[in-house]
Amino acid sequence: MNTSYGWIKLYRCLLRHPLWETTTAEQKVLLVALLMMANHAEKKWEWNGKPYVCKPGQMITSLNSLSDKCGTGVTRRKVQTALRFFENCGFLVKQSSQHNTLITICNWEAYQNIPDGDVTDVDNPASNACHTDATPMLSNKKRRRKNEKKGKKYPPPLSFEELDIQRANESFEKAKAEFLRQAE
Repeated sequence: MNTSYGWIKLYRCLLRHPLWETTTAEQKVLLVALLMMANHAEKKWEWNGKPYVCKPGQMITSLNSLSDKCGTGVTRRKVQTALRFFENCGFLVKQSSQHNTLITICNWEAYQNIPDGDVTDVDNPASNACHTDATPMLSNKKRRRKNEKKGKKYPPPLSFEELDIQRANESFEKAKAEFLRQAE
């Protein structure tokens, strides 16, 4: 799986996110590395006669590989501790085997899969993800008025924490169901 091309979206509001504020420098490097390593599209392959599928936001890797990607000072043990912390915070779901680790980033689609065009589209919940009640989303007033005349009403945007918790719960339930389905 070649993930050495393309780009990711990294929202500035991450700087205010509790996950970012409570992590060490090494954990922040790992967090960004995980975002960069995650698949942006579904990947299928066969290894040793067994088919594998990785969905968007997932990657198959190892602790040693993650440590190498993060650079000097990020040991295998620090990676292991950080992954456990990220999992407890609801940022990712980790499934380990003796050969590798499948990591699923819980909010991948919400934060990465915004259609091209207007990033502040009021219909797109992902564009509201970094806006709180204290910092309301700014959008094109003419478009909003036009939509309101048509009878379209928009709920107030959820705070970043509310949206994060909601999406983490949804993603966790999906990943858990998928894991249980594959285990059968």
